[in-house]
Amino acid sequence: MGPAELTLGDASLITVTFLFTDIEGSTNLWETESESMRIALQRHNVLLSAAIERHHGYVFKTVGDAFCVTFDDAAAALRAACQIQASLAAERWPARARLRVRAALHTGPAYLSAGDYFGTTVNRCARLLAVTLGGQTLLTSPTEALVRDTLPSGTSLRDTGMLRLRDLPHPMHVFQLMHPGLPASLCGLGESAGGQKLTAEPMARFRPVDLYEVPTLPAIVIQALKVLQNPNSDARAVEQVIVNDPAISAKILRVANSAFFGFSRRVGTISEAVRVLGFTNVQGMIFSVGAFDAFRTERLNLTDFWKHSIATATAARFLSPQVHCSADEAFMAGILHDIGKLIFAIQEESYHQVLELSHGETPMGSLEAEQTLFEFTHPEVGEMIAERWDLPARYVAAIAHHHHPAAAGDERLFCALIGLADQAAHAALDGRIPPLQDDAERDALLETLALTPQHWDDCLQHLHEAQPNIEGFVGAIR
Repeated sequence: MGPAELTLGDASLITVTFLFTDIEGSTNLWETESESMRIALQRHNVLLSAAIERHHGYVFKTVGDAFCVTFDDAAAALRAACQIQASLAAERWPARARLRVRAALHTGPAYLSAGDYFGTTVNRCARLLAVTLGGQTLLTSPTEALVRDTLPSGTSLRDTGMLRLRDLPHPMHVFQLMHPGLPASLCGLGESAGGQKLTAEPMARFRPVDLYEVPTLPAIVIQALKVLQNPNSDARAVEQVIVNDPAISAKILRVANSAFFGFSRRVGTISEAVRVLGFTNVQGMIFSVGAFDAFRTERLNLTDFWKHSIATATAARFLSPQVHCSADEAFMAGILHDIGKLIFAIQEESYHQVLELSHGETPMGSLEAEQTLFEFTHPEVGEMIAERWDLPARYVAAIAHHHHPAAAGDERLFCALIGLADQAAHAALDGRIPPLQDDAERDALLETLALTPQHWDDCLQHLHEAQPNIEGFVGAIR
């Protein structure tokens, strides 16, 4: 065990934007042009240090010619990367040692200990750098969401789609920084042993660009969710936003007064609903109402989708005290966990095929059916949508990893709770656990959460008793 590992118990978890750089082909240059490379590297270090310092980055590690840098501001990190590439392109290098630097940016939480950073965010940035070409700058969707409205003048971001990176369980949505002077040969991803572009022909058509064409939540809903996530907001602030849309206001009050919440007196105003039900329950109602309206389809009846989502939320809330988790957060994550399916459902003809594969004579699980038809699964697509909607990180994790909680890092237990609630909802409403989630997987989730089969039975009984109320909730948001 190394010194860094010994101190991780005292590590701080912080969210930053990482900028990793290195020189393409540097080993060969050192072997063949060592004197030219020595001179070039000194200039390289000066140019990178100047860009990083100007944009307030912190170099926490250098390994050979590689720089590992953090920024508190994602936009500053992108500006630094842009300056690095511009200054390197303008430099007069030794004839035999023209340097091309690759750069990768990724934003997320990481552990800081003894001046170094650790965790999955660091690993993902390193894996992205490994598939970047010299002269390119790639960034992930969490970073893109933070910088898209503040791009440096003359630059743009090109959506390169989904990329599978070595050792990572899920593909990452990747963008490329496009800037003046970028050679045409670098306007795209090259072949690399470390990454695989999703290029296989799926049976149905679904491309990452489709995510920009799907309905978004109503502006009132987005504004209300932001107010609800602000710790300084109060019930009156939420009401001031919602009352601007009488139709949504009426539906929220209808849900608040449904049998699902079981209040003996009538809730008459939005602010009263917030005070009585709490911010997170109202947040769940607002999302459900907004998403139900935004994702209506002509041919698909999504009532069963919403029944399952509300049942999962109900099961998660029921189990949450047993695993020392916030009941409100569990409820909200349960509502959100399958939002990727809404994106598929908009493509009605294609999604009919998923349903047929899932419920045919020899049914396959929804993940297998989606992979077969689209090459993507609903957790992968849901994660991308959740990031674009700027949902809290804990909910993004539950959406992305409720089928495979072990990949969720620090949110493993929370995702296991949502995964178990998902199975319980299927078992209670459909009378079965999905084919790919058998008894062994359910038992593994119970073990992860330190729960017993009795907890499972109690949860199923609770869902059976709550079924009329769940149907009432769904009826109220229609």
